[in-house]
Amino acid sequence: MNWLHYLLEANIYLSVFYLLYYILLRNVTYNKANRVYLLSACILAFIIPVVQIGILRPADVHTPVIETIDTVMLQQTATRAAAPVDHLKWQDLLVYAYILGELTMLCLFISKIRQLYRISRANKVLSRGDHKLVILEDSNAAFSFLNYMFIGAKLKEVDRVTQHELVHLYQKHSYDIIFLELIKIVNWFNPFVYLLQRSMRALHEFIADEQTAALENDTLAYSSFLLDNAYGLNGPIVTHSFFNSNLLKKR
Repeated sequence: MNWLHYLLEANIYLSVFYLLYYILLRNVTYNKANRVYLLSACILAFIIPVVQIGILRPADVHTPVIETIDTVMLQQTATRAAAPVDHLKWQDLLVYAYILGELTMLCLFISKIRQLYRISRANKVLSRGDHKLVILEDSNAAFSFLNYMFIGAKLKEVDRVTQHELVHLYQKHSYDIIFLELIKIVNWFNPFVYLLQRSMRALHEFIADEQTAALENDTLAYSSFLLDNAYGLNGPIVTHSFFNSNLLKKR
């Protein structure tokens, strides 16, 4: 199977899986199950075209042909006259455009990681056993990535926000983000990939909110806290930011 053809078919499956999620599961409150579904959809979308006959794969039709010398010569002449150069040029341009987009997305991802690295180097870092706490001076932001938690020095109710970010750390949500960033690099041309990534971030926040509110035994107080702090500063897009006004209503 041609790799462009395989990529196209995989993205069709990925889009269908996401549409099923959006229509049937988006408003279902089984957030952990939805998280598993979206991750599985990304994997299955690239496995299915390999293990079955793809719907877009051209069928091989074998018909017996009795060829004479004249027939072979006519076919060779027609092949040379068909000028396949234009088709190759078009295909080459498509490949170059894809590679350019892929390299661009890869550079953006590396830039996000470098931004986090610079932030961690420029601020005080405290070791907290299984994670590291980065104190952001003159900031009220709160976000996390891998085993790093970034907390603003001006942040109110630090314990509540810290508990929320700990859920992200313990649930390994950052690995989902990295995985989807890699999926986005490979499939940058598919708009459903960006929607899938946004849905996964929302699920992460729902899971963290649910577990944090459960620990407090006061959902109303936690909801009020979200409203009071809805316009805090957001962290880098590759992280889990506590203050996300776009998700406020759903949370």
